[in-house]
Amino acid sequence: MMACLPVSLMTDELLCATVSVRAVIQNTRGEVLTVQRSSDHDWELPGGRLSRDEPPREGLHREIREETGLRVEIAEIVKANSWINTAGDGRFAVHYYCETTDYSVTLSDEHVDSKWVLPRQVEQVLCEPQMAAVHTAM
Repeated sequence: MMACLPVSLMTDELLCATVSVRAVIQNTRGEVLTVQRSSDHDWELPGGRLSRDEPPREGLHREIREETGLRVEIAEIVKANSWINTAGDGRFAVHYYCETTDYSVTLSDEHVDSKWVLPRQVEQVLCEPQMAAVHTAM
């Protein structure tokens, strides 16, 4: 039986968000891959939006190949979170833990740089929701 909230407890302000899948990619040295966007030069975890009717894991594999050229093994979901970015836009992301033995990153035009960082260093480059995904994964 499904439980319903009384109307008085329901929120009037629903989140309207862009949905994405993101990868916490760890290499054999225990480092996590971060990529720097060409649009605003902020750092992020690889990933992006799904195509219409695209299964999440397939979409994540596609995004990783397009953005980094890496071959990864996708494991489990480590975090799902929502937030409002600095531009005031809603975001919802599902983060997956991934492993790779491949260190050679080939960037797409979406990114200008990449770096492998230790999990304790993500605070220096990633936004809080993505940092939380890395910490949960490790």
